Amino acid sequence: MERFYLENASKYHALVEGLDPLPKPRLTKGKPGPGMIVSARIRPLSKNEGFPSATFPRTSEKNVLDIHDLYNHPRGIPVLRSSDYQVDRLFDSSSTTEEIYEELIVDLVHFAWTGGIGTLFAYGQTGSGKTFTVSRLEELVAETLMKGDLGGEREIYMTIVDLAGNAAFDLLNEREPISLLEDSLGVTQLVGAVEHQVFDVKDMKAQVDRATSFRRTAPTLKNPASSRSHAICRIRISDPVSHSDGFLYLIDLAGSEGARDVAVHGPERMRETRQINISLSVLKDCIRGKAQADVAASETKGNRTQKFPHIPFRQSALTRVLKHVFDPASSRACRTVVIACINPSLADVGPSKNTLRFAEMLRVLVPVTDDIERDDTSAIHWTNAELRKWIEANSGNPPILGSVLAPRESGAQLFNLSSAEIEYRCRKCPGVTLEQAKVFRSKLWQTYISA
Repeated sequence: MERFYLENASKYHALVEGLDPLPKPRLTKGKPGPGMIVSARIRPLSKNEGFPSATFPRTSEKNVLDIHDLYNHPRGIPVLRSSDYQVDRLFDSSSTTEEIYEELIVDLVHFAWTGGIGTLFAYGQTGSGKTFTVSRLEELVAETLMKGDLGGEREIYMTIVDLAGNAAFDLLNEREPISLLEDSLGVTQLVGAVEHQVFDVKDMKAQVDRATSFRRTAPTLKNPASSRSHAICRIRISDPVSHSDGFLYLIDLAGSEGARDVAVHGPERMRETRQINISLSVLKDCIRGKAQADVAASETKGNRTQKFPHIPFRQSALTRVLKHVFDPASSRACRTVVIACINPSLADVGPSKNTLRFAEMLRVLVPVTDDIERDDTSAIHWTNAELRKWIEANSGNPPILGSVLAPRESGAQLFNLSSAEIEYRCRKCPGVTLEQAKVFRSKLWQTYISA
């Protein structure tokens, strides 16, 4: 497949350049739920990769990403296949880790400082920049915690463990095995893991570097040092006055792999890959279940009889350790940030789409409530009569007839039609050319985007 991409790189560029610069907008049915932000970060495309970029953030819509794949059609003519994805925050290849920290992570640090539980998950294909992102974020967290600007005195403790399958290891104690045991209160304890108190930025960074040296990695076709385990950095922030603790979890998940990455794996590596995929699937179910529970709780105003969705945290060592993050019955306030890391290369378009599907599945949207003021002048709320009137006043010459373009549709129904269908209806009007139909259709989309 890589050879096909390389041989048809010029064809790919020509097809992408010929795409409509104003694609059909995505209709968002709700807003992000409380306590959860799902983001995506696109890694810069390196010069030695040799493949064009397949990722195109939309300029007309925030947080929407188009991915264009080149399909090897059986007739021998390369065909472009496009997909679009939406997240709560999108960081393109020019975004820095510092920008991500300021927009997403610094609030988690303040939240944990005041007694909450903040959790960051970094997920993506091997070689997509997960470990690079998390490592720099850990440094920025250390600087914020130790700067002394957060108010009040706190004691900072660190524990860093590695989860490989159902086995757990202490990365701050030369990778000694530890046990995951549940206490009488149902909390999973890291039995045997050493908790280290840290006193300054240098000490904190030294502990992170020490843990990294014991992290389990292995070479793949994509990455010579792919993470083959989940690394959990737990920072406990203790308030000696109130005798309460806040927690910050920074989690670098094991790299997911495409078929081409596992093609030369032996039985042991295949078994390892299967365990990683199972744990990531369980994690997805737990994160989504917790987000659904948060939405349900907000809608019922804390009704004690509310039934929470089942969250399968016992099916994986990773989710057992983080049970308190997912437990809807917990009284602790939690906030979660997910960063889906994306490889931009056309050769990695399959795994990139899988990563973005995973991210979209984690999003739980809250329906827009009735108390939000309705804008009846918005294009999406036009009646058929209002829509026809706008069409005939803005279509130019020769005119596009409202009775032909929208014989029965309201504004919302018309925006659900495909671009090809709208252009086809426009050209049914006498004298209307394809170019005029495209210009008018773009103008129509712009009314929706502006609204």
